[in-house]
Amino acid sequence: MTKLQIACAVSAWALCAALAMPGDGLAQEKQMYQWTDQDGVVHFSDTAPEGMDVPAKNIPMNDQPAGLGNQQAPPSGPSAAQQRREDIAQKSAEGKANRAALDAQCAAWQAEVDRLEPNRRVFSTNEQGETERMDDVVRTNRVAELKAQIAKNCR
Repeated sequence: MTKLQIACAVSAWALCAALAMPGDGLAQEKQMYQWTDQDGVVHFSDTAPEGMDVPAKNIPMNDQPAGLGNQQAPPSGPSAAQQRREDIAQKSAEGKANRAALDAQCAAWQAEVDRLEPNRRVFSTNEQGETERMDDVVRTNRVAELKAQIAKNCR
């Protein structure tokens, strides 16, 4: 053997020995046990269960969980699902605000119907500050108009 062949053999042996020994930067393995009890519950433990012959499984101990070695970092900002949830929440809040405004309008229409309908003599004040009596035809038309609005827009 030449000196170069000896150096290569020694280097290869040293590399194999280094890989076989657990180190800080190298992958380590841990033994784990998995078994199912009489109730059908699956158990995982790093110690063997007493009274049961369960084979050990070697689990690699890395900084990252298995299968995540070459994945990219998640994109910054909300995910598409989170964005959809936020959009739904915003639409729901807008819908509630619109419903509250409509409920207030419906209450005002109903209050006006309650004021106009039973009274034959309805008085109001005009722009000049004079008191005027509402005509019966105008009053009944206004009540019919308000009831149509309530039927169309209110619960």
